Amino acid sequence: MKKFLFLTSLALALAGCIYPFDAEVASEDSGGLVVEGDILIGDLARVSLSCVRPFGEYSKGVSGNVWIEDEDGNQYIEDANKFSDSFTINMEQASPDKRYRLRVRLMNPVTGSSSTDYTSDWLEVQPAPSFDKLDYVVDENSIDLKLSLSSPGGSGCFRWDFDEIWQFHAPLQATHTYDPEQGIYIKYKDYTPYYWCWAYMGSYQAGLAIAKSTGGERIVDHDFYSISRDNLRLQTLYYIEVKARGISQECYDYLHTIEVNSTSTGSLTNPEPSQILGNIHSDTDPDEVVIGYIEASRIATKSIYIEAGYYREGHTRYETFHPDPERLNQFYYNGFRPAFPEQSETDIVWIEQRCVDCLAMGGTKNKPPFWPTRER
Repeated sequence: MKKFLFLTSLALALAGCIYPFDAEVASEDSGGLVVEGDILIGDLARVSLSCVRPFGEYSKGVSGNVWIEDEDGNQYIEDANKFSDSFTINMEQASPDKRYRLRVRLMNPVTGSSSTDYTSDWLEVQPAPSFDKLDYVVDENSIDLKLSLSSPGGSGCFRWDFDEIWQFHAPLQATHTYDPEQGIYIKYKDYTPYYWCWAYMGSYQAGLAIAKSTGGERIVDHDFYSISRDNLRLQTLYYIEVKARGISQECYDYLHTIEVNSTSTGSLTNPEPSQILGNIHSDTDPDEVVIGYIEASRIATKSIYIEAGYYREGHTRYETFHPDPERLNQFYYNGFRPAFPEQSETDIVWIEQRCVDCLAMGGTKNKPPFWPTRER
């Protein structure tokens, strides 16, 4: 038996962590293909390919093509000539009344396997859930986001991911900038363009929940994300968009087993990773282990803003200094910036760039087109 280190982010608890576990693979020649993604009807389906690797060895790259078929033989593909490890397939016009399956063709064999073609099971489209509520509660140290979903007649199993955008500003607002090419100070006419920024973040993995005590159709006030009140997300204006979908009981069981095995040391009642069987198979080698479970679903989307007022700013000490006038370029290229005049505009103090430049804090000036105007 050959052990492979499987690095996965499937179905973990929204923390962005990557947890390793050893997947037992049947033979030296068995493949180590990992397929992640979903067939999202009426939306964009995103699928990525990777591979497990023998412990202690460098990972081998995966390059192939991916497409989706319906039961009438129609194909949905990003680019028939594209060979990559990441794909976005337009399913906006796909009918929810058909069955679908995913097809994968690798350019090169993975971990020595002779098989290069893989196919998922035929999938019924899971109905979109209803968003009964997307809300938050505030406590002393954090804001906790909650969602309520229902799917009458569905499996009672749900999965979701989300995108975040927040506006923030640098700790201090500079009055001057420095031009290293001309060696001169320049006073801002209004306010520094590096004071306000936006930041974007997508969830690293999907959340997962199952209805247990509400008739099997609803989850109510489910905590899915917590934001510390000293987090810059809450400084000015925060936006979150959640995309939820119903999934089958089989998909839930698979992802939940991944979660259990990834976050615990296991027990007699927990299945070993080798017992986790997905719904993607080699076309030529029935014994080959393929990691992944593809689901066909329709999605429901809901978003909210959280206004300023909950942010709790910490006490930060900023050290300013007067650089040697003959060495201003050196200070500039070493990551320091002018902040403001201490007594006169000829006596300007400097500070670390991150204190007056939101770009140095990981922000961007790409303001979302729908964003309320709050730059000042």
